[in-house]
Amino acid sequence: MSKKTANAKGAKPRGTFGTLFAIGSSVTLAPVLLRRFKEGRANGDKLAIADAAVSAAALTVGVLQVLRARKSSGKAES
Repeated sequence: MSKKTANAKGAKPRGTFGTLFAIGSSVTLAPVLLRRFKEGRANGDKLAIADAAVSAAALTVGVLQVLRARKSSGKAES
């Protein structure tokens, strides 16, 4: 099966370096989100807490999507 048929959008599958870069850049945001969450709790700012929680959820979903795409592209090549 060719790479183009393995990916519905026709985009080149992400390599190991691209996967590591995407995950690494996302994970470096985690301490920032933790700090924003703690500041929101200290100030009693519910909106800041919600913002940090939603951002963390989006970060998690993004990392999981990268991992799933990497896993499925590995199955298609083998």
